[in-house]
Amino acid sequence: MITIWQYIFCVCFLSTVIDGKFHLYYTEVSSKRDYSNCLYSFALNSDNSEWQFIPYCIRDKEHDSNDQNKQCDKDDASYTFEQLKFKNIDSLHLYDWNTPIDVISNYQKYLTNHDLTLANWVFCNCSGNWFGTQCQYSFHETNKNDELNKIITNQFGSKGLLDIFGDVGDLLKDSSFLTCYEGLRCQSTICLDWREICNGVFNCENGEDEPMECRLLEINECQNDEYRCRFGMCIPKTFLRDFSYDCMDFSDEKPVIHRNMDFENVCSMSSKLECDYRLCEIDEFSCSDGQCLLPKDWFAKCLESSNCHLHCHNGRDLFFSQNLLSLNSSRNDFNLRNTSYECWFLLVCVSVPRNSELFNYNYKNCLCSERTVGESHCLEYFQKHCPTSFVFQTASNFLYPFIQFFYHNTLNISSEWWLPTHFCYNSTRCPVLPVKGLPLIRNLLCVARNTFQHSTVTARALIQLFSACTFAHSAKITSDSRLFYCAKSMKLISKHKVYDQLNDCLYREDENSPVDAMTMYIANLTDRFKCATTDQWVSRRAIGKGSCTDKSDTFYFGECRRASDIACQFLRGLYKLPLYYLFQENCDGHQKKIIFQNNETDETDCEEWPRYRRCDGYWDLNNGEDELNCSMTIPGYITYTILKCRAYEHYCMFYNRTMGCLSKEYADNGEIDCIGATDERKMCAATHPERPFRCSSGDCSRSKVVCNQEMECPDGDDESICSWTNNITDNHMWYMFFCKNGTAIRYTKRCDNVIDCQSEAEDEWFCDLDYKRTINTSEFIEEYPPFLTDSSSIPTVETLQSSVSLRTDDNSFEIPDAIDDWYCNRGLIVRKKSSSIICFCPPSYYGSRCQYQSERLLITIRVDTQITLSGHDNPRNAIRLLACLIFNDSTVHHEEILHVRSMKQMFYLNYPLPPPKQQGNWIVRLDAFLVNTFSVYFMAAWKFDVLFSFLPFNRLVLHLTLGDPQICNTLPCIHGTCRKYLNSPHDEYCQCEQQWSGQYCDIFTECSCAGSGKCLDRYRPPICVCPLGRMGMNCHALFNPCHDIQCQHDGTCIPLDERLPTKFTCACREGYYGAGCELLNAYVDIQLSKTLLYHDQLSSIALIVHFLEFDKDVSGMLFVQNRLLFKQVQYDKILRVLNNGYEYLSRFILLQIFHESNHFEYYIAAVNQRPRTHLTTNINQLNRCPYVNELLLNRAFHNFSTVKKVKYYQRSCQVNPMFKCFYDEAYLCFCDKDRLPQCYFFQRQSTQCTVDYCQNQGHCVQNNFNGAWYFACVCSGCSYGSLCQLTTSQYTLSLDALLGRDILTNVSLSEQSMVIKIVLTILILMLTLGFISNALSTITFIQSKVQEVGCGLYLFCLPIVGQLGLIALASRFFYLLRTQLYHVDDYTTTFWSCVSLEYLLSVSPMLFDWLTACVATERSIYIIKGASFSKSDSVWWAKRVILLLTIAILCTGWHEPFTRELIDDPRATTRHAWCTIKFRWSWLKYYKSVIILINLIMPSLINVIATMFLLHKSTRMKQAFGKSQKDKTYFATFKKQLPLYGSPLSLVVFSLLRLIFAFTLVCIIYNWQKYVYLTAYLISFAPLIGTFPIFVLPAEIYMTEFKKFFERMHRKLKRRGV
Repeated sequence: MITIWQYIFCVCFLSTVIDGKFHLYYTEVSSKRDYSNCLYSFALNSDNSEWQFIPYCIRDKEHDSNDQNKQCDKDDASYTFEQLKFKNIDSLHLYDWNTPIDVISNYQKYLTNHDLTLANWVFCNCSGNWFGTQCQYSFHETNKNDELNKIITNQFGSKGLLDIFGDVGDLLKDSSFLTCYEGLRCQSTICLDWREICNGVFNCENGEDEPMECRLLEINECQNDEYRCRFGMCIPKTFLRDFSYDCMDFSDEKPVIHRNMDFENVCSMSSKLECDYRLCEIDEFSCSDGQCLLPKDWFAKCLESSNCHLHCHNGRDLFFSQNLLSLNSSRNDFNLRNTSYECWFLLVCVSVPRNSELFNYNYKNCLCSERTVGESHCLEYFQKHCPTSFVFQTASNFLYPFIQFFYHNTLNISSEWWLPTHFCYNSTRCPVLPVKGLPLIRNLLCVARNTFQHSTVTARALIQLFSACTFAHSAKITSDSRLFYCAKSMKLISKHKVYDQLNDCLYREDENSPVDAMTMYIANLTDRFKCATTDQWVSRRAIGKGSCTDKSDTFYFGECRRASDIACQFLRGLYKLPLYYLFQENCDGHQKKIIFQNNETDETDCEEWPRYRRCDGYWDLNNGEDELNCSMTIPGYITYTILKCRAYEHYCMFYNRTMGCLSKEYADNGEIDCIGATDERKMCAATHPERPFRCSSGDCSRSKVVCNQEMECPDGDDESICSWTNNITDNHMWYMFFCKNGTAIRYTKRCDNVIDCQSEAEDEWFCDLDYKRTINTSEFIEEYPPFLTDSSSIPTVETLQSSVSLRTDDNSFEIPDAIDDWYCNRGLIVRKKSSSIICFCPPSYYGSRCQYQSERLLITIRVDTQITLSGHDNPRNAIRLLACLIFNDSTVHHEEILHVRSMKQMFYLNYPLPPPKQQGNWIVRLDAFLVNTFSVYFMAAWKFDVLFSFLPFNRLVLHLTLGDPQICNTLPCIHGTCRKYLNSPHDEYCQCEQQWSGQYCDIFTECSCAGSGKCLDRYRPPICVCPLGRMGMNCHALFNPCHDIQCQHDGTCIPLDERLPTKFTCACREGYYGAGCELLNAYVDIQLSKTLLYHDQLSSIALIVHFLEFDKDVSGMLFVQNRLLFKQVQYDKILRVLNNGYEYLSRFILLQIFHESNHFEYYIAAVNQRPRTHLTTNINQLNRCPYVNELLLNRAFHNFSTVKKVKYYQRSCQVNPMFKCFYDEAYLCFCDKDRLPQCYFFQRQSTQCTVDYCQNQGHCVQNNFNGAWYFACVCSGCSYGSLCQLTTSQYTLSLDALLGRDILTNVSLSEQSMVIKIVLTILILMLTLGFISNALSTITFIQSKVQEVGCGLYLFCLPIVGQLGLIALASRFFYLLRTQLYHVDDYTTTFWSCVSLEYLLSVSPMLFDWLTACVATERSIYIIKGASFSKSDSVWWAKRVILLLTIAILCTGWHEPFTRELIDDPRATTRHAWCTIKFRWSWLKYYKSVIILINLIMPSLINVIATMFLLHKSTRMKQAFGKSQKDKTYFATFKKQLPLYGSPLSLVVFSLLRLIFAFTLVCIIYNWQKYVYLTAYLISFAPLIGTFPIFVLPAEIYMTEFKKFFERMHRKLKRRGV
């Protein structure tokens, strides 16, 4: 079924009309918010399946207070709410008029609630493209219909590069162009960028930017299903190499050649979210907007350095350089002489030319420049004007003020005089360095440049040297197993940075030795890639580049181009390759670099590999014998149909220009007999395969240019064969080919494998010279089921292809002034009617000009949802996600979005302003709600701790699975339900009912949410989660984009999030898809044949349908176009499977059938060689695709490695000509019409469930595809049901187990199966007959005469117990019907009903059996005692035995509440309940079995013994008084006594029947067993019906009392009648 989200952000996004409406949110200023007047921007990258949601708001408190309580502009009309109501204006009109959402919400509240306090509220009707509560804002330069995303693109695109176009003087005068993080202020060159916190170097003089908490990043460890970024954070491994940056250091994606390539010129002119979170490398200068500069190489002239002239496009490095160089001109240290102006200016001049402009100097006035710095006069000038010792900071000293450059001006100074001679640092902050220093400056140690081991001290080396200072050393830290100690560099780094092809240690200790197995074991580096045949473990980010010696990290199945590609999954480590190359690449003469064990390669063991294919047009054999007698090919048609050649001859054009036949003996004999050397094809093919036509001169030419009216051969062979064209003189017909019969066709039709020239097919002559080998091709796989020519017409492939042309708007416009366009930095420039500018800032910035960097958390989330979980498979439902940032149980910020399947959704949560935030327990809670236009239903919640909360900016990257939460009972939720977080089952919370809040849902809260909105009280004011079609803080405002939308084929238009460009979607009914439900899904009807071996078993069948298509980039690979899971598939019904989202079926349709626990088989359902919209297929044993070893009869092949075994797969196709396919660990193979294997790489996905819902050891099968998951349970023989919740073992029978399979849920009783109707009839009959029998028995046994002995009391209890048992049986059946046919609301009542009925069903038969045993025992005692039998004693004992027996039997059933559980299928759209058996403790299972066996065996044994004893005694007595000798024989007398004891014997028979079934019932596997056991189960209740015929009718004394009772009743009635 097409869901609500499948096409929202592809077809719908392109087809929905977007206008230029600007709806402001949060216009009502609140002290609880740091922002107001927000516009939401939405960005979609469908290639990366990435979705970004960014609000641009006014984040300046001063402006908020100044802009309140103003009136509408005089140019704009104003109306009160009362006036609008009088004009019949509704809230939908206001939405169309650019009205702020808060105003719309208040107006709708006024209309709905008749709130008179809102009657005089004013609505400003904005003219033109003005918007806002007072129409005060406008994007002045835009057209009226421009949407926000286009405006953002225009504004960022118009920004000139300040380092090129801007006036440096004007720029440096305004510090607001410098974006700063205000949460940490220290002594630094310029204000800090948030990226400089914990970046590995000291940017503050005293190191405040590198606190002790930073080491947590280095020692952080990730889970096995996570990838560790170099920076230290963790992301889901499924997000690795998906073309979307999830690590802030971008280490999760493929490294680019130049680190700055992607963002050097992008961020300054783009609003890309990546720019806001990109981290720079440790040796790069952050421009604060995502651009990173490599440090200037001050050790080389700019002519030799490629990065000398690079600057931050926003000018940040110019501020840095100006401040740094200004220090030199004003510094005054008592140990150093002041630097003269001449010296200062000289050093400024020899740096980057732009530096002189920072101080309004002309670079041309410099005596020395970067080009002439090496000349002798520059050195002389330096020695003359510069002091002997002085401090000077070049503009490239990114490490200042922690590191200072020191110069010695001596006579023996080196020729590189412009370089500092020492690097000075604060030794108290850095006590350990691998180099020695001298105290040349007060409180600073200075390291001489010439003491470095490097021949040239590079900027990177200097940064790496002093980066060791940020990690304080101690014995405990140095020995930490999570860290690696660079002994020579004296630096600590994370162990995960070892051997990752990036130098982190100054002397490369981390990269000198590769990681081996011992290192892996010691360091526990779980994310490394193990090379196939060598003891190498390669960093995950380094694989794919041949880092392994055996090249096993190289992927030969194409490239990682899309996130779903197998190559990408291989790089993530989520897929282990059984082979590293395609099947078609075996034995092709090109050996892959990878070598397996035993020196096996793709080119070894090729003895049996098929070298050629017959009748494919290509001469695989040099003499062409493989193409003889092939009349179905075009060369064969020419040879045998036109030329009438014999079976051993080829066609040939002899040198006399006649076409004829040539015997195969003359082919490949070294002599050319035919023009073009068609008989000696290897002559040109061996040296020039692209030029197979051999000229008489010996040259090789292309066969496709034969007869093109231009000579390619020097002697004209290529044109002389078409002698009939010599008379053509029209030069304008050069593009035509002329047939012998005079017909002219386009030359492009020559060699197109279609005969156009009749009747000699001369347009296809010599074309077979260009044919290629076709050993492996899908064209030879036979179509299945066969294509019927009379079926519905199918369009050609050409008609399937359509192009979509999208209008591209020109977003460029003239830039009047570069600095003006940077006024709001990375915010939006909005004009006010006062001609002033207001800045709308993204979440990353705040301030009047967005000049301050916010503390924030970027959430990236992808949620996989079950297709039918809790009913959201309904296309009219959507999932709304609410994210809350919580501090000390108080929500400080929240955001909500609509879930989009298979999409990574990104949005911000902001910390309070101004920074720094409080330190403490920061968490993020995510709540999921099922929403539609009528209701909001809470589904589940997650809770995550915010790691590294000391950082100004952080990311939380999540890949979640939405399921039903577990219920708990540990919290006293008074007006709510105790639930567990999905990601943390040990953490619980109370989900409160509406209008209740608090930790335990004990605080009554008035909910202000309108229209079925759900109120959450974790925020003040409370958060309202709105249903679809409503918006605003309290859900008052209506939103209906569907009023003029008509979805086709009964589709339903559903409103979405009004903040998105796509305002609605069409929810299509089953079978249709598309933006307007206009397209019909392709489908296949599948019927499982009863010839399958397991069709008569009751075990459940799960079925996965794979729609497989060829990979468009790699022809030898199959990718999954669609994959669907079906549960409990039946054999007698056709299963219709939709290829959702596709108009045509895929090339292959493969079934994966699970019919036993943890066992499956593949079946091929269809092979399509042409487009089909639908087909019907029957699945039988001939469709099975066995494992290859089953077909390789030689068992020696089974032990071969896969690399070697694939070379013998042609044997598999020759075993049975009826087999269509087989598979191995890597390939899915088909046997083509020539019985040759066609194998394609087929990636298998794990079907193991992440959450196991199945009961009783059932095997859970999961299908996770395109962000949606579904599961099915494959049950063992002893259990069945949708969740295997029903079991027939454990010495017990139940109606659930016997009838559960036959009951149809949500179906009326009249439409139930015949079995249910028959059982219902039988139970009604049993209940009726039982009532009559037990009533009559009660009348009989209540008589005083009967109760004179104890036996009468036992008999009196029997019908009462029997009737109770029958009532319990009937009630249990109706309970089963009620819980399955109708929705269950009250689980508590349902559970206790289940327990009580099962309890009665358990104890009633037991008590009945024991009472019958008491009757038999009493009679035996009477026979034994004879005349000494005391009636009074008998009655005394009977009363006490009945009481004790009743108590004992009732007590034995104490375990029932602990063995019963209600189970509901989470996939069901309505709630049902199965009353199932589940033992909480293992000993309870044995206890129940023992109790059942005791209560079955003991009464039965007593009845048998007592009955046999009575028979024996009565036989002896009758034998003694026999009249004849014949009557005195024992067996004759015994035989006569049997009818008198028929009733007791019948009880014995029923007891034995129950006993036999108790011991023989293990599993119900086959259908016949179910009916036998059902019959036995119902028969076992027969004694409860037959108390009257069993105990009354055979006994003369009881019948006498029965008759006397009715006689008395008759007399009484007669007297009354008198």
